[in-house]
Amino acid sequence: MTDFHYFAVPTATDPGTLNPVYELLDFPIAMGKAEDIVLTGPAPEKPLVDGREVTDPRLVKALSVPVELDRAEVLDRSSKLAGVLRAMGVVPESGARLTFAEDVPPLARALGVLAAARIGLVVDLRAGAPSDSASDLVVLHAIEDEPVEPGRASVRVTRSRFEGVGVTIGSETANLDQAMRDSRVEFAAVVPLDPQRTLLLSDDGDLEAGTSLDWYRTEVLSAS
Repeated sequence: MTDFHYFAVPTATDPGTLNPVYELLDFPIAMGKAEDIVLTGPAPEKPLVDGREVTDPRLVKALSVPVELDRAEVLDRSSKLAGVLRAMGVVPESGARLTFAEDVPPLARALGVLAAARIGLVVDLRAGAPSDSASDLVVLHAIEDEPVEPGRASVRVTRSRFEGVGVTIGSETANLDQAMRDSRVEFAAVVPLDPQRTLLLSDDGDLEAGTSLDWYRTEVLSAS
């Protein structure tokens, strides 16, 4: 297992606490690596600026390139999403699970996985994972809502990275583009986790916090 920076140091009777996202995002930024590119995505089909679709052909050409996010933005967007989930009442300790519909873009999916780990929320990536309205299920999926225009005091002029994506919890659905740009929603702090805390359910088996670092590095982040 890769060494962690523990929040609570392990002892003979206590396994300590850690968080893989802290190792991949928070700690490297503190060490001066905020500008490293760690997540990439395909070129957008419809380039946006401040949540609005670009129509100028010159801008469309300039913006139709693969997306590259540095570590600072990945931390910013994933901790914001974790804050949104907290604000919507998601309690990881209650047994809640995060799943993704097939139509969720890769970039939003990666940020969602990191947000979940930040607060200890289990991610269910198993084939055929339930996507119904169970009260303990948090589902990210595509929605038809138009991107939210900036202009209100609560909506920041910034890319949400979740344009066209919604989150459904039970019978309630929220537009993540709006929620992610709402300045009233606080960012979530990283949560210390027991090394044996399950973070991922997959067809290859479950993954615990203490053995998950390499998986997040190779399967979620594009470069780290």
